[in-house]
Amino acid sequence: MSWKVKSSVVGGMTLSVADREAYISFSRKLNNIAKELLTLKNLWLNAAMVIAGQNYGIQKESGAYIHDSSQSFLTESICHEYAHKCYLMSQNLENLAFLIARANNLYEDAEFRAKDELDNKISFLALANPIFALHVLLSAGLAVNQDNKNHSGFQNLARWSYTTKNIQQGIIRGLSQHLILNPITSLPIFIAGNAKGPINKKERETSLNFLSNAQKYLSQAIPFISSALSFVSAPINDRKQGNNLLLTKVNEMWRKPGSVLARPGRNLLETLENLTELGSENLGVRPPLVNPDAATIAIQRFRRSDGSSSWLVIIPGTDGKAHSPFGWAQNAEVMSHSSLVRKQADSTRMVVEAMKRSGIKSNEPVALVGHSQGGIVAASIASDYAKQYNIQHVVTAGSPIANHPIPKKTWVTSIEMDDEIVPSLDGKENPRRNNWVTIHGHAIHVKESKRSLPPGVTRFSGKQYSTKKFNNDGIFVNDVPEERTLTHDLHYHTAAYEDALQLGSKSVREQDRHFQNTINGKLQSTTLWQGVMKK
Repeated sequence: MSWKVKSSVVGGMTLSVADREAYISFSRKLNNIAKELLTLKNLWLNAAMVIAGQNYGIQKESGAYIHDSSQSFLTESICHEYAHKCYLMSQNLENLAFLIARANNLYEDAEFRAKDELDNKISFLALANPIFALHVLLSAGLAVNQDNKNHSGFQNLARWSYTTKNIQQGIIRGLSQHLILNPITSLPIFIAGNAKGPINKKERETSLNFLSNAQKYLSQAIPFISSALSFVSAPINDRKQGNNLLLTKVNEMWRKPGSVLARPGRNLLETLENLTELGSENLGVRPPLVNPDAATIAIQRFRRSDGSSSWLVIIPGTDGKAHSPFGWAQNAEVMSHSSLVRKQADSTRMVVEAMKRSGIKSNEPVALVGHSQGGIVAASIASDYAKQYNIQHVVTAGSPIANHPIPKKTWVTSIEMDDEIVPSLDGKENPRRNNWVTIHGHAIHVKESKRSLPPGVTRFSGKQYSTKKFNNDGIFVNDVPEERTLTHDLHYHTAAYEDALQLGSKSVREQDRHFQNTINGKLQSTTLWQGVMKK
């Protein structure tokens, strides 16, 4: 038993009205032909029954066995064979029509409206009856407790996440809005949320006028609550691990730039694989050069044909280490509505300081790729450091970034699994614009197994994907257990992106092309940066 991922694409380059109508018309024609072939299949089966009945009557009268080929060129077996061929052709045409719709987002608007309508209903229910939302979240806590007790590796939490996937976003949105409107909770949230927020007089007066800005606070309920949480959690975390960032560059002079990470990083898929290896700390390097208690990011520099440089910053997610800048507490800060709070997050400070010390200039193209908290940090840097750096492309995997004010000039590729709760923590769908694509992956448990690789042989993904055979059933997920597990694992996101890429979607191809153009050039250096917090 293995896992596969099938993807759908939202946002990105929109089709012209004429092209959309042409694709829809062609897809419908294929479906109509598929239905006609099913009808023809039934006619062949009916013919087989008629022939069988005739043969039985002749056999009964004559008392002799009638061979299948003795009466006519059209036999019962031939009819069954033709019926089966009609069925196969019907299935192929139906699949092709479905793939055309998937690849070109033909029903994106209808699906978006249906999802938004469900989220609004669930959020209203949670807003009016928070006990309902608390029961759902309590069941998640019970699942985690059961996993800890049985040492089952989050299997129960994974089942909970899969069961509640359609209501998670609405519940989080509704519960956060209830906390904003509830007289008991709104005042402390309002005070704490504004403590580090606006700094000029006009913004302060606007923030203090709660009633006239109620709509703003409701629409930004989660970022506002995140600010309030960070107002409490940040000082506690600073006392626990310290607030002084110690950033160290890992020098590996004996390694070639392309061998520091697992893949050369020539495209987005290879970069996702590097991000997976970096997050798993499978770097092939050992202490004392590498501090196991530190968070590690990678920065790659490419030399363009004109002599200028472009940069790729690879940022793993929360590691939970005691003195890491990428701890659990920093998540609240990077999800804040306040740019000041986001900038003060230890994880953001570490990445920005590494970018500064790497020598990235303000006019040089930069691509940021991150998983979970790493993706939130990437979105925060794109939002808050747009004047200091030329952030051209942001790629996130499993990151709630819908509330971040990412400039419209920056391209965004978001990869989210439909049953992982983390991307739903922003309480809303990602913005839909020409240069922002969201890839939704759906994990499927299949009986077939992927061939294991020979000992000592590693996977290679450098081939052109157009030469690979299209897999209609999705892409295998590498290196995950057979039992259900949390799809927040980066291996699922990588498979989701690969499936979206093989669909041939114009939006995904444009995203991949823009990413490659951003880092276009010969790889000159790959540096690892490690950060720890000190008192």
